[in-house]
Amino acid sequence: MKKKTTILLAFLLALVSQVALAYQQNTVTGTVTDSDGLPIPGVNVIVKGTNNGVQTDFDGVYSIDATEGDILVFSFIGLKTAEYPVSNVSTIDVTLEEDASQLSEVVVTALGIERDKQSLGFAQQTVEGNTLTKSRQTDLNNALAGKVAGVQFNGAASSGFSNSNIRLRGNTGVLYIVDNIKVGSSSNINTDDIAEMSVLKGAAATALYGPEGINGVIIITTKSAEAGESLITINHSTAFEEIAELPEYQNEYGGGYDQTFPTFSYDPAVHPADWSSFDGQPMVEYYADESWGPRMDGTPVRHWDSWIQGDPEFGQLRPFSPNPDNIENFFRTGITNNTNLTLAKGGEDYSVRASIQRVGRESVIPGADQNRVQATLNTTLQINDKLEGFANVSYQDRRTTNFVTTGYGNVASNFNQWWQRQLDMDRVENYRRDGQIVSWNINSPTDTRPLYWDSPYLSIYEGKSPQTKNSIYGKIGLNYEIFSDLKASIELRKNYQAYENSGRNPWGGLSTPYYGENESTESTDELFGILTYDHDLSDSFDITANLGFELQDYNYKSISGSTTGGLQADGHYSLNTSVGRPNVSSYKSDRKRQSVFAKASIGYEGILYLDGSARLDWQSTAAADDNRVETYGGSFSFIFSKLLESNDILTFGKLRASIAQAPQFPDIYDIVQTYNVGTPYSNYGSLSYPGTLVNPRLIGGVREEVEFGTELKFVNSRIGLDVTYFEKTDDQLPVSVSLDGSTGYTATRSNDGRQKYKGWEVSLNLVPVRSDDFEWNFTTNFATLERTVEAIAPGITTNVLRSTWGGTSLQERVGEEWGAIYGRKYARDEDGNILLSSAGQPRYESSQYLGNVLPDFTGGMSHFLQYKNLSLSFDIDFQKGGKIFSTTKMFNAYSGLSIETVGNNDLGNPLRDPVTGGADSGGILVEGVDETTGEPASYHVNAQTYYESYMFGLGEEWLYNNSYVKLRQARIDYSLPSDLLSNTPFKDVNIGAYANNLWLIYSSIDGIDTSEIEDPDYAWTEGGQLPMARTIGLNVTLSF
Repeated sequence: MKKKTTILLAFLLALVSQVALAYQQNTVTGTVTDSDGLPIPGVNVIVKGTNNGVQTDFDGVYSIDATEGDILVFSFIGLKTAEYPVSNVSTIDVTLEEDASQLSEVVVTALGIERDKQSLGFAQQTVEGNTLTKSRQTDLNNALAGKVAGVQFNGAASSGFSNSNIRLRGNTGVLYIVDNIKVGSSSNINTDDIAEMSVLKGAAATALYGPEGINGVIIITTKSAEAGESLITINHSTAFEEIAELPEYQNEYGGGYDQTFPTFSYDPAVHPADWSSFDGQPMVEYYADESWGPRMDGTPVRHWDSWIQGDPEFGQLRPFSPNPDNIENFFRTGITNNTNLTLAKGGEDYSVRASIQRVGRESVIPGADQNRVQATLNTTLQINDKLEGFANVSYQDRRTTNFVTTGYGNVASNFNQWWQRQLDMDRVENYRRDGQIVSWNINSPTDTRPLYWDSPYLSIYEGKSPQTKNSIYGKIGLNYEIFSDLKASIELRKNYQAYENSGRNPWGGLSTPYYGENESTESTDELFGILTYDHDLSDSFDITANLGFELQDYNYKSISGSTTGGLQADGHYSLNTSVGRPNVSSYKSDRKRQSVFAKASIGYEGILYLDGSARLDWQSTAAADDNRVETYGGSFSFIFSKLLESNDILTFGKLRASIAQAPQFPDIYDIVQTYNVGTPYSNYGSLSYPGTLVNPRLIGGVREEVEFGTELKFVNSRIGLDVTYFEKTDDQLPVSVSLDGSTGYTATRSNDGRQKYKGWEVSLNLVPVRSDDFEWNFTTNFATLERTVEAIAPGITTNVLRSTWGGTSLQERVGEEWGAIYGRKYARDEDGNILLSSAGQPRYESSQYLGNVLPDFTGGMSHFLQYKNLSLSFDIDFQKGGKIFSTTKMFNAYSGLSIETVGNNDLGNPLRDPVTGGADSGGILVEGVDETTGEPASYHVNAQTYYESYMFGLGEEWLYNNSYVKLRQARIDYSLPSDLLSNTPFKDVNIGAYANNLWLIYSSIDGIDTSEIEDPDYAWTEGGQLPMARTIGLNVTLSF
């Protein structure tokens, strides 16, 4: 009985305690403001010693469950942390004051080292992750366009699946780092996972990466769970995509080589008897792939498909009429669904953030779809007071049904170069008729096989190029606090990518049936360790130092095979069905690297900072007895504003300077003599000795760079200005040198090349309006670049980099700016008049300077406006100058497709009318001076002759300024007020509408978006690119 009484008393005591605790616990609400009384969104509010935490909303309002006696901790970057005890009141309003020790921005620099931005002696720009996700771009480089000074955007076609490219200070090959892991490509990154991005441009900033970082580094820090955070976020968007830009086509004349219809002539020896009724019927010039034919006036004619026996319209006449939208009708409305689910949980000694993303896209190109799934895990664990463990991993599976190619002969170039304006796409799409493959470009009425071109639908539906990519990258490691000012970190990293792709020529088409496939894998394993020492030497001096190592093992291998002589079975695409012996090849490369590095930064009174860094790398691709390169960097930062009296004008001022030297290793196999593998003969393999003599002392070059800059902030940081000037020299560049054939070789390579770069970068940030309810933030970036060729090789002053139609070429010449374009140019007299032949043909001179590919300047601007819970943002990027050769414009005119080939001439007569020499003459007026007499001369020239003969390949005529202004992204968002969510499971609800590639405001080439040229190396010519696509979508974000 006594035992039962004791149990009952204990139960009652516990019940009373719980009731008392429940009575004491309540919901505390309040508003957090700054010293000016403005609300602060995003303040962390945590019950001290627990995982219970929330964040303030846009109005600075919070609501949290707490018990009397608890301590609420309020924290925000740049402001002093405040603690408030919970009493018996339900409202606690808080004002957070500026913290002088945190006013400067903490940024991520090389090797993930966090630094105070004001201490940096080199250019660095940060892009917040939320500015990248607004556009819902799945390509990181697209999201980055226009946001960083010195970045030239070389995009891929928005209607395709290729990745865009960027140049930093004139160089490609930018290194991407995600949480200290080298990922190789921007396509491996889920923008929803990005917390912030740090862009390092100069050699001093990237010195700790050694040769790998020489062309700039983009460092990405992913999101992690905060202490006290417990959050589930669903971010979904659905977007629709349509073609936005096409060249302007003429709709007056149809297919053909001249303006008369050929007529069918019945021949009983050749044609069936029932074809006799067709005699004399007008026909289209089916064998023509141009549009110089008759006027499309509705004349009944025999179209290409009226000769396909068994077709319902066999033998029928149809009007010869324009189809103005036939090219646009080829493309479909694309759709993209992008769903991202994130789970985040953080405590005092752990954090876990997991996300999974699925992106399903049907592109505007029929039959071209892509599905991508990416999963990411980011964890930390505080094992004890000194030891912390961490692990990150990201996996991606990407499958593309048809990776549509660009360039001459693809779908886009077909439409812009070889096409007929009367063609009906619905009929062209029906390419399987009467048991055969047919096309609009038939040979003749009796031979309905394609002559020059398959139906574009055959190419995309049956000539597919599927691709599969699987990638995984991650790391696992430990952080250990040896002493309060000495910490150690070690981590093991892995990056692995596997590709499978194939291509085919469809059975029954023009080309011999074909199948080829390729599989490749690429892996990088790294062991990395670093010691960090951070100590105040005295009241005036402080030092931060790092010492570490990195071991890298890189492996790549591929195997490919292709059929020869055709396929044995219709529709069975396999190496096994090859008529001849399949071609099979493989490739393998390995590289090992060992590195040590050191860095030190000394600061004085928070005013002066002096940095120095060094890295030594040993790599297996260099000569065994000379396989080390040394990278050095130094910088200086002077914050002069701290020496001035406090004022309302200059808030912050800094001068900075840096210098660096960065050598490069030779590439794999550059210094090793290898055999060339040839086509097997019978059952025997084939090897040949290469014609290039290997130079065992070849290096990859040496870069030396200096940089000067200033950072200024005015009017309480409402105006910010960052200006940088840099000069860099690439010396000892590897170049090819010709050898006398008597040596047994035709060429060798030497380190004689030298190029110099210099440029300006300017970034301006303004906050024109800031009030309780409204804020307008504006950022613009601007950059220039000059690149001069100082040396190529002994005895060589010119090197042709690329060439195109009519002998037009991209060159580098000693003493000139890199990227000079040479080609045919009008021959002129001393007064600039064009010299004409007696037939009115403009004369030209070959190998003349036409311009330079480098732009005068590049830049972008971003606007962000917010009124209470409603926000609007939009980004514009632009480029001025630089020359580009337009293959599209040239062939558009050559084939009679473009709007320029129709209309009236100076006499008021149609351009395509016959040239008569009288007042009724057609033709194009050509003016100049007679090449023999020098007297003024003018002629009317047949329009077709003018474009096909006189203008074709004339570089000066088809060279344009590569200038554009583009509204790349716009978005409007509304976040539901917190009071509407108080009785719901949601912590935050955001609804947004967005558009990408919204408006090509200006382009030097009408109908062509030159910012989407797929040429990462040079971007000096366009032709065969897929058209620009506009995307409009809706986005909903829910947080629980």
